[in-house]
Amino acid sequence: MTPAPPATPAAKIQAWRDASPGVRLTQSALVEILGVPNLWGANLRGANLRGANLGGADLRYADLGGANLWDADLRGADLRYADLRGANLGDADLRYADLGGANLWDADLRGADLRYADLGGANLGDANLGDANRLTMQLRGMPSGELILFPAPDGWWLYVGCWAGTPDELRVLVAQDDGWPEARGDEIAKRRPYLEAALTLCDLHIAANPDVIADLAAKWGAK
Repeated sequence: MTPAPPATPAAKIQAWRDASPGVRLTQSALVEILGVPNLWGANLRGANLRGANLGGADLRYADLGGANLWDADLRGADLRYADLRGANLGDADLRYADLGGANLWDADLRGADLRYADLGGANLGDANLGDANRLTMQLRGMPSGELILFPAPDGWWLYVGCWAGTPDELRVLVAQDDGWPEARGDEIAKRRPYLEAALTLCDLHIAANPDVIADLAAKWGAK
């Protein structure tokens, strides 16, 4: 008799959830379920991680393709170079998460809180940002890296390379001759005119969409 194939990681996680109704899935529980020392590079493809508490988790290079991360707590999680293609991140808390180089192709980010998340080098192709999708502005090819202007319920947010903040905060940084991340001296002088021009475009984009923040706050609530 041919032995049954070993259960997939997603199946193991689902079996644990079925046996533990009402218990919140955590990083330590995942490590135990999967029998691994940590979640770095973990195979979580298609896993049901809905509502999981993964704040601060090291998920670098993890395979989360098609995973259900709806309403998951991913605050401060390290998701660099993670495969999140087709993942459901709706209403997920991604504040301060590092998504540098992550593949978010076709991911569902409707209602996700991306404030202060690092999206430097992330692939957002075909990602669903819900009502904000058509209002997100991206600029590529600048010395500081890709710029993403994104509306959230509490205001407009900017991601430039490894930096995240509001347009006004970027304006203050651009006016300074020090304190720039990853830039000193002549490099600051090189980057400044690009960012000044980008901020002008951001101002035009924001002015052209005066009601979007109030609409998002009314629908999702300011977090």
